[in-house]
Amino acid sequence: MTTIRFGRDFELDPKAYELRRGGRPVRLERIPMEILLLLVESRGHLVTRQQIIGRVWGEGVFVDTDNNINAAIRKLRQALRDDAENPRFIGTVTRATGSASLPRRKTARGAPSYALNRNNQ
Repeated sequence: MTTIRFGRDFELDPKAYELRRGGRPVRLERIPMEILLLLVESRGHLVTRQQIIGRVWGEGVFVDTDNNINAAIRKLRQALRDDAENPRFIGTVTRATGSASLPRRKTARGAPSYALNRNNQ
């Protein structure tokens, strides 16, 4: 995967495992970085919490994944200077299982999914 540019001044270099803003590295912990990479790899598609869990911890893990994911998304939004209320990059979609207007993936009722905003790629 090559360097991905998005927004006005962000670059993601998956090979170097680095996010840059204006050419300068942005400090990002492992879990937020893994989520960002997953979102970039899944551009145009929703990413469920189950997909994040599988990517970051693997299946059958016994940690507080909900709070860890929430904290990682907050850190990622902070690094991207994104706002949860008016997102430029990372949108949160809360949906019910079987919603016809969204991709069919079984998730817990009301569990959020995440998507990289296509307008800022």
